[in-house]
Amino acid sequence: MAGLAMDIARSLAVSGVRIVPPRFGKDTVGIEVPNVNKEIVRLREIMDAHPEAESKMKLPLYLGKDAAGDPIVADLASMPHLLIAGTTGSGKSVCINAILMSILMTRRPDEVRLIVVDPKMVEMVAFENIPHLLCPILNDMRKAEDILEWAVIKMDERYEILKEARVRNIALYNNLEENEIYERLGIESDEEKSKIPLSLPHIVIVIDELADLMMTSSKEVETHIIRIAQKARAVGIHLVLATQRPSVNVVTGLIKSNMPCRISFRVASRQESRIVLDQNGAEVLLGQGDMLFIQPGSSNLIRAQGAFIEEKEVRSIVKQIRKSGDPKYNPELVRIQSRASGEGTGEKDELFDKGVEIVLTSQRGSVSLLQRRLQIGYSRASRIIDQMADAGLLGEYKGSQARECLLTLDEWRELKKSIAADQSGASAMNAQPTSS
Repeated sequence: MAGLAMDIARSLAVSGVRIVPPRFGKDTVGIEVPNVNKEIVRLREIMDAHPEAESKMKLPLYLGKDAAGDPIVADLASMPHLLIAGTTGSGKSVCINAILMSILMTRRPDEVRLIVVDPKMVEMVAFENIPHLLCPILNDMRKAEDILEWAVIKMDERYEILKEARVRNIALYNNLEENEIYERLGIESDEEKSKIPLSLPHIVIVIDELADLMMTSSKEVETHIIRIAQKARAVGIHLVLATQRPSVNVVTGLIKSNMPCRISFRVASRQESRIVLDQNGAEVLLGQGDMLFIQPGSSNLIRAQGAFIEEKEVRSIVKQIRKSGDPKYNPELVRIQSRASGEGTGEKDELFDKGVEIVLTSQRGSVSLLQRRLQIGYSRASRIIDQMADAGLLGEYKGSQARECLLTLDEWRELKKSIAADQSGASAMNAQPTSS
């Protein structure tokens, strides 16, 4: 079949063709010949063509147009996870941008929260500080493994809440009235009520390069991904995993079997196409958004042109979204980030805590501020600021600009209390005499 496809492509003087096997009830095969003059498919154009998707779908994704020119709109909540593969320049990163923009333009921060992992440090920079983020955009894959572990724990916690509330999924839980939630959970005191969420937003975890994550500790990462993929649909936790190196060590059989919904852009070989899609075809795609899509509940491939949104438009929309509010980071995730990055950094400066109070009070991670307030030299103030960044309290270095504060002063004090309580509990456990 591969040789026949090459002969047809040579006869038609095109780069490659894809032979489509007969569909159910048909007795003919199809031959897809690529159009050299491709249409640019705008994200806004697809959204305007399907305005009803925003109300009918929980998490609408505006993915592109098929070969007939019909818009492709899918619901991430029903997928409920998505695997994306493609070489450099194939359109994979543009697709991730379109997915994120689909969510940001249709859902509020109280409806969807995002965790974004960007090991390249530049692909997702446009989405920094948006109110939908549960934690700052992650660049360190060692932290990403801990984030997946947190997601597994959060998944189990949500299942406990649904069990106590006697509902099957978060959609039913979110439809409950406040008094009905308290009644079903048997909660009466104000202290207990303050700990119970009245609504559970969807959580979407986007990882831009799965291969880098699998290199950190593949067995643990695979275990976390599989648990989330198998169980997290009912509690509204969704994975969007992307890779440009779809080898069997990255897209393992267990991961693939638990992520039936997949998108493949152009890949390097037939073997990589089979790893992602279980069949050939992705190796002859044209690149620049040309893709094959497996829909939920189907094994048929859909040839499509991916949605495109310009960087200028992304920045403009994200700027407006930022005006709706500041990000409210999850203290647990900030603590995980702090623990993961703070390992092996040595003793903290004796003025560290005082410096944190000053910086978080002013919400400016500035070296000169510490110099002036603590009456210390530049090198020591700079070292304290670096230690704050390593602890997950401050954002990335931005030249002459002050670093972004990732926590408020109250959140920092609560975090210190929590860490102290954990350390006290651990010390008490170690101090217990062992019985002979």
